[in-house]
Amino acid sequence: MANLQDIFNLAKADGGKFFVMDETGELKLVIMDIEEYQKLLLGKIAHTVQEVEKVNHEIMRAQLDDVVSEMPQAQPLSNTAIKNQQNNHHVPESAEEAIDPSFDFEGPKLGIEDL
Repeated sequence: MANLQDIFNLAKADGGKFFVMDETGELKLVIMDIEEYQKLLLGKIAHTVQEVEKVNHEIMRAQLDDVVSEMPQAQPLSNTAIKNQQNNHHVPESAEEAIDPSFDFEGPKLGIEDL
């Protein structure tokens, strides 16, 4: 009669599986090669990750749809509105006009007594 080590060796040699059943014929255990079990387990994990990614994608899509639906719709500006905006905002014609002459680019001066 074969012992458990013989069954392990046989499963590894031919890649087979051995099924262990109880006295009623109900399947209780499967003995298989470890590499085959790892492939099976990794495939199951990869499938689970894909399902989680799919659910996360659907959640993100629904959240984006909610945000977009809550945003006010932009209305195109009429020519009059564009002219009013241009008249209400002064655009400097040169860099000299845009720079405040009183602005100190160097920052505060510290003396030795300040340290």
